[in-house]
Amino acid sequence: MIRLCVCLCLPESGMLGGMDSEPGSLSSRREEIDNRLAAVRARLRTLRERRQATGESLATASERLETAQRHATEAHAAAAEVMASSVEALRMAAEAHERVASLHERLAASGTGEVTEHQRRAALHRAAAAADWQRAERALSLVPEPEPAGPSPVSDEPGDGSPRRAS
Repeated sequence: MIRLCVCLCLPESGMLGGMDSEPGSLSSRREEIDNRLAAVRARLRTLRERRQATGESLATASERLETAQRHATEAHAAAAEVMASSVEALRMAAEAHERVASLHERLAASGTGEVTEHQRRAALHRAAAAADWQRAERALSLVPEPEPAGPSPVSDEPGDGSPRRAS
């Protein structure tokens, strides 16, 4: 087996284009690199300014750790919410398939329309419902358990967060 590879080097085809073309291209290549570095430096400057403007400048490692843990907790909660929504959607789809299967079974039993086609579609929807129920169970098994709440600070206020009223 013979493989033939044709490489087309165009002067403006990116980083490698024209790399070993003519000797005069060295200065244009250097200029291209300088322009790219300037763009990267400008982007870094913009990102640093944005971080400082929003007050996200974290001075200590413990503050960075606390922020990372908070982000991880938020991501965990979002993932759990998505999985719970998926379970609910799969259950609703399974119920819809069961309703349609029942409808086709009733139509087949009454002799309305193509009886064999109604029977076939009823079986199809029953199978789809069973598959959706299985997917819902699988998704439910993937829903993370809620993490135990840490110790809460002692408060003089009742559990609903409203201040106590004088009697």
